[in-house]
Amino acid sequence: MAKKRKVKINKVNKYDNLSQPEAEFDFHDRGFLHMGDVKKLADDFLSDCLDRGLLKVLFITGKGLHSRNGMPVIKPFLKKHLLSLPYVERVYEGRRDRGGSGTLEVILRKS
Repeated sequence: MAKKRKVKINKVNKYDNLSQPEAEFDFHDRGFLHMGDVKKLADDFLSDCLDRGLLKVLFITGKGLHSRNGMPVIKPFLKKHLLSLPYVERVYEGRRDRGGSGTLEVILRKS
């Protein structure tokens, strides 16, 4: 009698595409940035997203591995700034498949 082979079935989450960020902004390859630069770039990007009616965006900040002392600088500053904005509902670390600790996912309030 032949053995039955188990077939591995990859389950697909039918709701996964609903949680995808609608836009992303990457702070890499922008040279040395002062915190004022980070704030302006983020504000301009969010303004554009709001004009386009987007509700979920992703900021790629990096993990801070190349920062002085190996500690992140942009991510904590950006998170604090984003949480102070009236049109930002939530800010949280991105999913692992989107960059994890080197990202911030942002949910914007509907206007």
